Amino acid sequence: MMLPKILDSAHVEQAAALVKDYYTETHKRGEIQTGAHFESWMGGGEATEVVNTITANDLIAVSFLSVNFPAPAAIGILETYKVKISELLEQIPADLDLANLSVEDFASTLGQDSAAIQLWRLLRQSDAERWGVGPTTASKIMARKRPRLIPIYDSVIGSVMEMKNSDKQWSFWHEVLTDGSGLPERLKKIQEKSGVASEASALRIMDVVLWKHGKKLATAKKN
Repeated sequence: MMLPKILDSAHVEQAAALVKDYYTETHKRGEIQTGAHFESWMGGGEATEVVNTITANDLIAVSFLSVNFPAPAAIGILETYKVKISELLEQIPADLDLANLSVEDFASTLGQDSAAIQLWRLLRQSDAERWGVGPTTASKIMARKRPRLIPIYDSVIGSVMEMKNSDKQWSFWHEVLTDGSGLPERLKKIQEKSGVASEASALRIMDVVLWKHGKKLATAKKN
């Protein structure tokens, strides 16, 4: 699977422009688009006092990314499974970048028996009755809590990357971030040239670029 040209070395300026647009574009009412507040809302999901728990503010932040959160899932996450979620989050590194995760440690950190996969399944209730949280919503919750390690997956990203589903997304992104092609360095340049979102993780910058790029492609096809 190949990265789209928007993430290659010849398109850093264009990618930076997409990031700048995302974080500065306003509604007709004058407010910045809600997605620009996803990472920073109420101090961020990885703030020390909340790093290992999912809070109501995290769910509010997720809603900024065009997610309608089902009430049963909210109750389950904030109350019923609160302790279990915290136990799992404690096992998922909050200070590790996906690009710095070694091949040897991938399985224990993001593999099939990892706490991250267990949390993914819990959020989706994939081992029980579903409560309305699909892969997009689950990925956004996890990206809010571990923005340096967990990427966002949605239909736009899936289309741009020609992914059939979210099943192997973590291994794919780990591969392209660690294959020596310089993607982590380019993401840093994109962030710097954008002049915005200085606190955003590399994964979030990548997500914004791909999402904006995918939206432009979809609009162009319609026209």
